[in-house]
Amino acid sequence: MIDNKLNFFFKNQIWHIGGLIILFYLGSQMVDFENNSNVFLGINAKNWFVFAMMTPLLHQGYVWLCWRSELCWKIISRTIGFKAYAVVFFILIISRLSSIGLCFVDYGSWFTPGWMAWIISVLIFIPAIYTIYSIRKYFGFVRASGIDHFDSRYKNIPFEKRGIFKWIPNAMYVFAIGIFFGFAISSGSKAMFIFAVYTYIGVWLHYFCTEKEDFKIIYGNN
Repeated sequence: MIDNKLNFFFKNQIWHIGGLIILFYLGSQMVDFENNSNVFLGINAKNWFVFAMMTPLLHQGYVWLCWRSELCWKIISRTIGFKAYAVVFFILIISRLSSIGLCFVDYGSWFTPGWMAWIISVLIFIPAIYTIYSIRKYFGFVRASGIDHFDSRYKNIPFEKRGIFKWIPNAMYVFAIGIFFGFAISSGSKAMFIFAVYTYIGVWLHYFCTEKEDFKIIYGNN
């Protein structure tokens, strides 16, 4: 039961959305594309960076608006429905992979990658890929999209303990989102590394400010 729905809707979002905006600004100040004339798919390095940096902000802002409006007033269920919400959700989460374009246009701006960088990247990719596999096989992408905010039956389903979730309950945030560090190190791209840091901190802001608070409403003391 939510006592003050409007208050809950905005709860912690000054830290979540505000934090993302501040991180976006700080990240933008740490890169300089003036001497980078590289182009990939007709897009220059600066535009690749700006678009990539926008994707976590758009994705997490969309999730906050949909999750909280659903918990408070059932707005999504009464309008576009869960399926339409999920389609946009996956389009936005996949759009984060557009950041890989930075690996091409900003290759070697941080350092020239060699065998050591590629080995480190593989060590990052392995748990990230296994996490994605575990999501698909055990957890389910539908559940990962936040269906527990829309379907009350999910409140009685226990948290997943198979696959990588047997050892790391929050593996999606610990490993899956860390895959961008693998791309950054394998390409030696400073811009990609900044995006990876921004994404990693940003998703934990989402967890603590939005998802963890929502769980208190959905699951109570379970």
